[in-house]
Amino acid sequence: MIWFSGVVIVLAVAITSALFYRDISKSDTSQDLQPSLSSSRKTTAVNVEIIKPRLGGIQRVCVQPGTLEPFESADLYAKVSGFLAEQSVDIGSQVKKGQLLARISVPEFETQLQRCKADVTHAVARIQQSEAHLTAVKAEARAAKAMILLAEAQLKSKSAYRKFREKQLSRYRELMNQQAIDAKVVDEEEDHYESAVSAEIAAKETVNSSKLQAEAAEARIAQTQADLEESKATKLIAEADVAKAQVMLDYTRITSPYDGVITRRLFYPGAFIRSAESSSEKIPIVSVERTDLFRTIIQVPDRDVPYVSPGNEARIEIDALPGRVITGKIARLADSEDTATRTMRVEVDIPNPDGKLRRGMYGRTTLILNQGVHKSLTIPSAALLGKAENGKAKVRTVKEGRIHLTDIKIGVDNGVDVEVLSGLSIEDAVVIKSNGTLEEGTTVTASNVESKKDSH
Repeated sequence: MIWFSGVVIVLAVAITSALFYRDISKSDTSQDLQPSLSSSRKTTAVNVEIIKPRLGGIQRVCVQPGTLEPFESADLYAKVSGFLAEQSVDIGSQVKKGQLLARISVPEFETQLQRCKADVTHAVARIQQSEAHLTAVKAEARAAKAMILLAEAQLKSKSAYRKFREKQLSRYRELMNQQAIDAKVVDEEEDHYESAVSAEIAAKETVNSSKLQAEAAEARIAQTQADLEESKATKLIAEADVAKAQVMLDYTRITSPYDGVITRRLFYPGAFIRSAESSSEKIPIVSVERTDLFRTIIQVPDRDVPYVSPGNEARIEIDALPGRVITGKIARLADSEDTATRTMRVEVDIPNPDGKLRRGMYGRTTLILNQGVHKSLTIPSAALLGKAENGKAKVRTVKEGRIHLTDIKIGVDNGVDVEVLSGLSIEDAVVIKSNGTLEEGTTVTASNVESKKDSH
């Protein structure tokens, strides 16, 4: 028993010693490794990719689909009903302004025009007749005035002669009272006196008659002048009727309003054409489009509307004409948004000298709304930390191998690049990509993206 107890004591001491030695060894090893791990953490650098800001701002552009429309187009309808007597064009025909395209036969319009022209001729003859009559009555009036002067002269002569006979009779009566002459002589003088009185009275009547004739001549002049004015008015009415008849006849002629091409033809010669006013179904005879000038229709979204103005540069790429870029400028804009789509209509005029453009062609239109700030810088949008607010943002820059958070002021951001107005210089190294977490002061190993591109 004493031997067994001694063995147990020895084993217990040995086990205790072994455990104590292991704990001491672990403690020493942990103390030896701790500085090494701490040193490793402090010396390991994060790999980052950097880029230098580019000099110059960002153009604000609006890229939208656009459709080509002719600068002018028209459906030409019939104003009057009748048979299509003539049609000199067909689909695809090139036409000139004023060229006759079709003619509708309406014989009654031609007859009406001839009748109205005859009325004008008749009115002209009436005017000439009235003018001749006026000349005649004016001559009569002048003759009547001359007759008045002659009658008044004769009256004056007759009055003088009557006074002479009156005095002569008075002397003869005195002589008869003195019994110097016979009564028979006095009777003869009385006859001469009465004859002179009668002649004077007749002369007065002649004067009155001449004056009445002159008044009648003046009345005939007034009447003839009224007839002349009526004839002239009749002529004006007849000429207006001619103009109206000519207009109605012109309605039978369908002419081109401008140089262009025929795009639709819906009738053939011999067909009965109903006027657009009398038919509930309005069908044009032909359609014509101007082809030397087109307009591109673009619907600009609400966010770009404030920056659109006439004269902005436009670049148009037509899907049917790959590789061709057509340049132009905004010619006109609606100045009002469509409340249903929140877009504004903008038009760009495009010349078509080679005739390659067609109505309905589709493509992409790039509107240059802003040329950007010349003295600003440009960096990739991916370099921004978080979301910009009120034109302010943050980026990470590398200086002396360490990260620095830098405040910047930004302008246009098109989703690919962002315009930097202040906060950076062209020599700053801006982080755009990293393989670890970056904080203020983090040690990094930087590689220039542009240098990599150049090496490739």
